Amino acid sequence: MKRPLLILSAFGIGVLFTALTAALSYFASRAGAELVSEMLFWPNTLMQSLVPLHNIGTTTHPLYEGTALNIVAFFVSFPLAFLVYGTATYIFFRRWQRYHGIQARLVR
Repeated sequence: MKRPLLILSAFGIGVLFTALTAALSYFASRAGAELVSEMLFWPNTLMQSLVPLHNIGTTTHPLYEGTALNIVAFFVSFPLAFLVYGTATYIFFRRWQRYHGIQARLVR
């Protein structure tokens, strides 16, 4: 497989896997499985954990308020997921291609 086609395939699978995990995360959240939801769409969990929150409650009963940075973190989590899943897919394809290329040469 040619390198540009390999890169496009890896990017497409990265986008598809990101959309799939985001949708499954949404439905898990709606079903009440918050931990499963956070694990499925881990890029959003990672980005949200980096954003500081403001306590508008008391120290005994904290109430944290989100900011506009939380919205930015949500949208940044999608390109992060594309990048991670696409890169992992590309590495997998390259290794698979090299392994099977070596096997094909050895059989001849």
